[in-house]
Amino acid sequence: PVAMLSFLIDAQNWPPHIASFKYTNILIHALTGLLLCWFAYTLFQVLGLSSQRSAVLALLAAAVWLLHPLNGSTTLYVVQRMTQLMTLFGLASLLCYLKGRQLIVEETKKGLLLLCVSLFPFALLSVLSKENGALIMLLVIVMELSVFQAAAKNTRFKTWYTVAVLAPLAVLGIYLLFTLSSSLAGYEYRNFSLSERLLTEARILLTYLSKIFFPFAASTGLFHDDLQISKSLFDPWTTVASILSLCALAGAGLYWRKQQPMLFFGIAWFLAMHLLESTYLPLELYFEHRNYMSMIGPIISLCWYFHKLLVSSQASYWKRIAIGVAVVIVVGTGLLSWQQARLWGHTGNLYANWAQVQPESSRAQIIYADFLSLNGDAEAGMQRLRKAHEIYPQEITILLHMWNNACEYELQAPYSLEEISEMDGLEYYQNDIGFHLTKLLENLVLDKCTFPEPPILLALFETVNDLSLADDRRASFHFLYSDLFVHYRQLNPALIQLRQAFDLNASPQIPIRQALLSASAGNNDDALVFLERAKLADKQQSLLLPSYTAEIARIEADINSRISSSL
Repeated sequence: PVAMLSFLIDAQNWPPHIASFKYTNILIHALTGLLLCWFAYTLFQVLGLSSQRSAVLALLAAAVWLLHPLNGSTTLYVVQRMTQLMTLFGLASLLCYLKGRQLIVEETKKGLLLLCVSLFPFALLSVLSKENGALIMLLVIVMELSVFQAAAKNTRFKTWYTVAVLAPLAVLGIYLLFTLSSSLAGYEYRNFSLSERLLTEARILLTYLSKIFFPFAASTGLFHDDLQISKSLFDPWTTVASILSLCALAGAGLYWRKQQPMLFFGIAWFLAMHLLESTYLPLELYFEHRNYMSMIGPIISLCWYFHKLLVSSQASYWKRIAIGVAVVIVVGTGLLSWQQARLWGHTGNLYANWAQVQPESSRAQIIYADFLSLNGDAEAGMQRLRKAHEIYPQEITILLHMWNNACEYELQAPYSLEEISEMDGLEYYQNDIGFHLTKLLENLVLDKCTFPEPPILLALFETVNDLSLADDRRASFHFLYSDLFVHYRQLNPALIQLRQAFDLNASPQIPIRQALLSASAGNNDDALVFLERAKLADKQQSLLLPSYTAEIARIEADINSRISSSL
């Protein structure tokens, strides 16, 4: 809700000015960089460095993070406002924790106040921006085991630590345990299993690390559906190598935790922030934005060991080389991000680049196909859709996409709707099937092209009905299915489909639509029954959702007036 609310900064009407969303994202990125600098400055002082050295190292850490090309897609892809605000408030929370942790022994009240402020409002705002803000509490444990491992702990701090950090994490763990079965049920709608995801994520985590430390390998793309899924430890062989590497990395951090606390800090921070999105939850496998907060720990750790190298080196030329390397890194990341931003500023070039550098990504091909079609080259767009179809030949959304494009741009469809409905082994893993069915119905209602007889379209919808769909998507599907029956003027089947949608999503909009359809057929008594159901659903829905009380009352008054006039 916090991330959604923040969009009011940019627009109070629709359609908005799109550039304003990106502008605000860039400002949030800059503000987060300032907080990172402050956090790193305080952390280095806790570690015993002078104010001047802490400032220089903090500036270096903030510069590398702000200019890192891996953060480009997070900042320029508007919906990642969630990740940005989670990180912004998370850093504010950790900064208050650092300050409070320093003061808790000598100035107990002031220190305790700052520790409480770190939780409310900042940690809460982080969670309300994105769910994995809850992992901020895990980062507190990481810092206790590294930065503050030898620091004094009085009774009040121990109480706060138990109540405010350990207890919430225990509750979160219990919650995740109790919801495990429902979470794992999401794998029914993925083209990979739980074991395949866990094996693949080991490779992905090492890829993330390589892109953090070697930013020249960072991409500009959003789509990673071309990623090879690990089928076993040795398919591909890099899977077992990645698992062993991660185990060695985690083991090294634990083994040298007391001697090299900042090594443990960097490793544990990175792994902790990937604990939800890169483990068992049935999410998409790969997203660069998952490193927005995760890379902060490794970057701060790198800056710390950069300082240790400068201090320990006796030869001045080694110091000059080290400083030169730091300058090259900052300038190099800045140039890469500048180049990336220029590419993002030219939509056609951006989509063409994604399609070229990721030829096995169906999503990259599809988004470029849509751009080409909208800009007067529908034939080339269809060729891109055919390429996407070659990658996933059984994916129904691509088949419907090709048919809709052929209909809208007067092209020859590779497959008829009848052929699609009769295909065996159809899959639904990519894109949004509701969008393509909506487009299909729009074309039908507007009579844009030649449609087959009703039984063929009904057979197509039954084919979709047989696919595995999550409850929210299935509810939307039944709503769309009712629209098809409405078009064919079949009232009872339309009402049945709406009832099935309501069973999955008890939105008052659904019985309102049932009431309108019934009233349009002259069944006013039935319409009033549906409106009573809408009233009950309206009362039971979340307070965050808009109320339909006024709309229901208006429709009810209209129906009652019709009943009265007919008497």
